[in-house]
Amino acid sequence: MGSIPSMSCHVNLRKELLKSVVGNQSDNVKDILLTGLKPDQRSFFDRKNPLTLSLKKENWEIAAQLISAGWITKSKTAQNNLAWMYFNGLEVEQNYAKARRWYRKAADQGYAIAQNSLGTGYFKEQNYAEALPWFRKAAGQGHADAQNSLGWMYLYGKGVEQNYARALTLFRKAARQGFHCAQNNLGWMYHNGLGVKQNFAKARTFYLRAASQENTAAQANLSAMFQQRLEAGQNIVEAFNWFREAANKGDVGAQHSLGMMYLNGKGVEQNYDEALQWFHKAADQEDATAQNDLGLMFFRGLGVKQNFAEAITLFSKAADQGFAAAQNNLGGIYLEGLGVEQNYAEALLLFRNAADRGCAEAQSNLGYMHLKGLATEQNYAKALTCLGKAADQKCAAAQYLLGWMHLKGLGVGQNFAEALSWFRKAADQGYGAAQDKLDRLETTGNEFTPIQGIEKTETPEFSTIEP
Repeated sequence: MGSIPSMSCHVNLRKELLKSVVGNQSDNVKDILLTGLKPDQRSFFDRKNPLTLSLKKENWEIAAQLISAGWITKSKTAQNNLAWMYFNGLEVEQNYAKARRWYRKAADQGYAIAQNSLGTGYFKEQNYAEALPWFRKAAGQGHADAQNSLGWMYLYGKGVEQNYARALTLFRKAARQGFHCAQNNLGWMYHNGLGVKQNFAKARTFYLRAASQENTAAQANLSAMFQQRLEAGQNIVEAFNWFREAANKGDVGAQHSLGMMYLNGKGVEQNYDEALQWFHKAADQEDATAQNDLGLMFFRGLGVKQNFAEAITLFSKAADQGFAAAQNNLGGIYLEGLGVEQNYAEALLLFRNAADRGCAEAQSNLGYMHLKGLATEQNYAKALTCLGKAADQKCAAAQYLLGWMHLKGLGVGQNFAEALSWFRKAADQGYGAAQDKLDRLETTGNEFTPIQGIEKTETPEFSTIEP
């Protein structure tokens, strides 16, 4: 870390401050602020505002120092991140009122993420009248989460007159972006015939898409629907015949479902050639789920010669449609350099896009990159946040990594009991590395070892490709 020249050197403290912010040198920032440097009012409106820069870079400690020194920001992105600081108590005292105030400032500038956050806050308070206009503003800008929430309000008549047609339109918009909650909601509407003719094939298709992103509600709904169909006398063979009939008529959802049945040997003898055929038909109709699954078959060489180039083409088509699983899979390919030149920066971008859509695998992979410092600064706090989101969705790789961080005290205090708990959760899902680690720890006891980073030999072999 550098040092700040004395005042006699006639140094430009504002430039030094910016340089320290860019370099994430919090001690330097503290020293500069102690000189009595006053906020530059002109910088509130330009891109060289130190507070704006620190918030956009998510350097929370420096941002907190600048806030205490009286700096403010006019940037909507920075204001949104400042709200996030207060909402989560990051380097500042948690304050929901201040969080809402800064979200409002960013939202008033048209920032969709902040508009959705405001709507979500009011929604959780069951203040639907206040939530409604913010969701509408964010949804109008294509924000999938807001579209889904607004659709839910129309579905159940919360704050608006119940309108199934409007709910369907909004859920479809969000589902096309790969948003799993909307896919589940669409499945529910087709399952129960709400605003549409009851259609179990379409319900299953949407449930499967959401379930593949570890949406637990969709998984439960899918199980319940099959149970209902079995109780109604429809066995798996009848279901297969039903999907085949619809698929032959060009129904893209049925084509994909039929491909899945052949791929997994459910209700029919496993047949990769048939699976490929039906996935191709659905993929040719620009179905992102089928493009992704067909890409996986080429990636793994199932029924075809392994072909990374073809897999990349298919993943890219689905990713361009905003399909989170494909974005994650493509990110894994760039991370490992499979068929392409290894590119950590491209992997990071793809993981972020998929993680923002709630993909647990992508959240885990993004956390891993922050943990290792790949294409970004090593940041344990960010790693913990990403891994926590993935672990909440029962991602075994993320649970294992959280166990590792608690065991080694990376970004958290060393906690053997907490580490064991996370390893056990991952092991219960059949995660091999967690089972091995758990066996060793339960045999040898507390294994705390003070270290400065991750030992490569013990870094988990996490899955970058969706199953």
